[in-house]
Amino acid sequence: MTQFARYYQRYSQARLKALIILSLAILQFPLAVSASLVALPAIAQDLQVNAVLISWIPAIFLLVSLISQLPGGRLSDLIGLKKAFLISCGLFALGGAMAAFAPNIEILLAGRVVQGAAGAILASAGMAMISRIYAAGGRGAALGWMTSAVYLGMTAGPLIGGWLVDLFGWRSVFMLPVPILLGVILSIRLFIPGEWKSSEKHKIDWVGTAIFSAAIAALYFGSTRLIELNGWLLALLGVGLGYLFIKWSGKQAFPLVRIDLMMKNKTFINSATAAMFMYASQYGIVLILSLYLQYNRQLSPTDTGQLMMLQALMMTIIAPLAGRVSDRIGHRLLATGGSISIALGLLALTLMNHETPLWVIGLCIMVIGTGHGMFSTPNNSAALATLPAERMGIGSAILSLSRQSGQLIGMAVITLLLGLYFAGAAIGESDPQLLESVTTNALTVSLLTALLAAWFSWRKV
Repeated sequence: MTQFARYYQRYSQARLKALIILSLAILQFPLAVSASLVALPAIAQDLQVNAVLISWIPAIFLLVSLISQLPGGRLSDLIGLKKAFLISCGLFALGGAMAAFAPNIEILLAGRVVQGAAGAILASAGMAMISRIYAAGGRGAALGWMTSAVYLGMTAGPLIGGWLVDLFGWRSVFMLPVPILLGVILSIRLFIPGEWKSSEKHKIDWVGTAIFSAAIAALYFGSTRLIELNGWLLALLGVGLGYLFIKWSGKQAFPLVRIDLMMKNKTFINSATAAMFMYASQYGIVLILSLYLQYNRQLSPTDTGQLMMLQALMMTIIAPLAGRVSDRIGHRLLATGGSISIALGLLALTLMNHETPLWVIGLCIMVIGTGHGMFSTPNNSAALATLPAERMGIGSAILSLSRQSGQLIGMAVITLLLGLYFAGAAIGESDPQLLESVTTNALTVSLLTALLAAWFSWRKV
C-alpha cells in the first residue's frame, strides 16, 4: 500500500474533499451537454442554420469525446490520473470560451471539438481517481454520489440553460463552466495530494488510435446518411475498420486496449454493453423532446428546461441510494429493473399526441429518470470491481466509451430522422406534424434499446 493510499484510507475528510471537488468538475460535462440542448433553437435562429446542422452541436461533441475515450484513458494511466484530469479541466474551459465567443457555426463547432476531447479524459480520469481513493471501502457509495453529480448536471442543465438563454442569450450557456473549472483546478492542487499512474511503462498505440478514430467517424457519418448509398458505404467502411482495429490490437505487445483480456471478463463486457444500449435509449430523447416541446407545444426555453429536468432530478435522488443498496444486494436486480422502468416510461411517451397534458409527459419523464438512477451506479460499480488497480483508467474509459457510443447511436438516429423528414429545411418553417412523427419514431427506437439494456443487465454473470 502506497503512502497516499494509507492517507486516504485513514482520513475520511480527505476522501470527502476529493469526492466533492472531482464531482464538481465532472458535473460540468453533462451540464454543458444538457444546457446546450435547450439553447439549440436560439442558436439556430441567431446563426441561421438548418435542422441537420443544428444537430451537429451536440453530435460533434459526442463524436470527438467518443474517439478520445480510449487514448485518453490510456494517457491518464501513463501520465497520471490527476495530471490528466487537470489538463482536461483547462481544455474544457478553453473550448467553452471558444463556443461562447463564436461568430459563426464553424467556430462554435470547433469549440465543441475541444470540449469533447477534454470531456472524455475528464470523465474517465475522475471516475478512476475516485475508485482509487475509495479502494479500501465505500466505492459503490462514492461512485453513486459521483453519478449523482452527473445527474445533477443533467438536472440543472435544462433549467439553467433555459434561464440563461432567456436572460442573457445562448452564448452565456457556453461560458458557464469556464470560471467553475478554473476554481476546480486550484482546489485540486491545494486539497488532493498524490498521483496515480500505471506500473506499465509503454507508449500509446497511435496506429491503433488512428484506426479506432477512423472506424468511429465512418460509422457515425454513415449511420446518419443511410438514406443514401454513400451512407451505407461509409458504415461498411466503419465496420471493416473496427475489425481491423481488433486484429491490430491482438498483435500488439502494448495495445490501446487489451481486447482479449476484456472479452474474458464477462461481467465487465455485459455491463459495458448494457450501458451502451441504455444511453442509446436516453440521449437522443432529451434532444428531440426539447425540440418538440419548444416548437410543437410552444414552451419557452425556461419552461422546457423545467419539464426536462424532472428526469435528471429523479436520477440525482435515486443514484446514491442505488449505489448503497448495490453494495449490499448486488447489481443485477437494480440494473435490470431500472432498464425495464425506462422502457415503460418510453412506451407511455410513444402514445402521446398534441393533446396530451404536460403533467402526463412530466410523469413519464420522472419514471424514465427513476429507472436510469437505478441502473447506472450498480452497473458502473459492478464493472469496475472486476478490474485491477492499474487498469482503472482504461477500464473507466471503456465504460465512458460505451455510454458515449450509446449517446452517439441515439444522436445518429435523431440526425437520420431529421434529415429524412426535413431534408435541410428549418424546423420552425415546416409542418409541426413532421416533428411529431420524428419524435414518435425516435421514442420507439429508444424503447427497443432500453429492452436490450435490460437483457444484458440480467445476463452479466
